[in-house]
Amino acid sequence: MEIEKSQGVQIDAYVNQVHDKNKVESSEEISNKAAAKTDTVVISDAAKRIQEVRTQLDAVPDVDEGKVAQLRKEIEEGTYQRSADEIAAKMIREGLINDGV
Repeated sequence: MEIEKSQGVQIDAYVNQVHDKNKVESSEEISNKAAAKTDTVVISDAAKRIQEVRTQLDAVPDVDEGKVAQLRKEIEEGTYQRSADEIAAKMIREGLINDGV
């Protein structure tokens, strides 16, 4: 089989097409990367309020140190006394709250 010059021209045209296609693909990749860099995140007002409330709750101590100190003092002095009715009422109230009633 013999290769003629006209076949060589066709091959050159094909090679040029491949190179042009690669240039177009690389420019598309660049524009896609640029688009990715412009993405933004917007936090809603509700989410901002939730963050503020969470921050405020984190600042509140889990234990009321003043109340603990007062109860400790009453127990040590023997003056801590609660009636059975008061204790029962508190237990019932807490039970209802925990059950969601």
